[in-house]
Amino acid sequence: MPPPTVAVPRAEPPPSPPAEVVVSAAPAPIGRVPAEDPQADRVVLLPTAYTHPQGTVYFTSYDILLLQAGYALTDDTQVTLTALPIASESFTAVDLSLKTSLYRRGLVRVAAIGSASGGLGKDIGVLFIGRVGGVAQLCFDPRCDSSFSLSSNLALAGALLLMANGAGGIWRVGRTVSLLAELATLLPLGSQGGEFNGATLGGGVRLHFVHWGFDLTLIRALDSTTAAVPLLTATYRQ
Repeated sequence: MPPPTVAVPRAEPPPSPPAEVVVSAAPAPIGRVPAEDPQADRVVLLPTAYTHPQGTVYFTSYDILLLQAGYALTDDTQVTLTALPIASESFTAVDLSLKTSLYRRGLVRVAAIGSASGGLGKDIGVLFIGRVGGVAQLCFDPRCDSSFSLSSNLALAGALLLMANGAGGIWRVGRTVSLLAELATLLPLGSQGGEFNGATLGGGVRLHFVHWGFDLTLIRALDSTTAAVPLLTATYRQ
């Protein structure tokens, strides 16, 4: 007679460890893409409504003599300091400007500009006048490589009130080449400062790369018989 079969209890497998929950970090936000043109915030001398992306540092030299440095505080606001030292007169002309973008949608940009212009010198000490204005820019393409800008600002110097208006255009004609043209006018408002008026016409060629940009332009006063003045501008953008 065969021995009785003894049932051996079946061992249960150990419980599986809880599944690890993997949470992927959200991608870091991508900042605003800068314009291909390092000088996109101006035409020749007149401003456009463009502001550099936050953290951008930029430097500009106008004929080596007029120096400019700027920093983008945010994507919408940048501050620019321009200085013209005149060693023979112990005098330095200074302009401090703050540009803030008010509207940037589609093909339209609008910005406000507040400035203090004046000088520092031994004889006059510190003398500044305030300026306030704005600029509207119409882009001809989504990247705004080509555009048309209208700007206006008021300067108040005591009883003297001046209005400066301008129109400028940028036309992209190649991967790194654009054409520039602008017209600027200065008009006194009221009976004061009748002699403070005039108009200038400027234009030329712009070369733009990733960090460097160069403008080869001519500027001429329309109410003068003098020849056009060449202006070489070099810009570096971090």
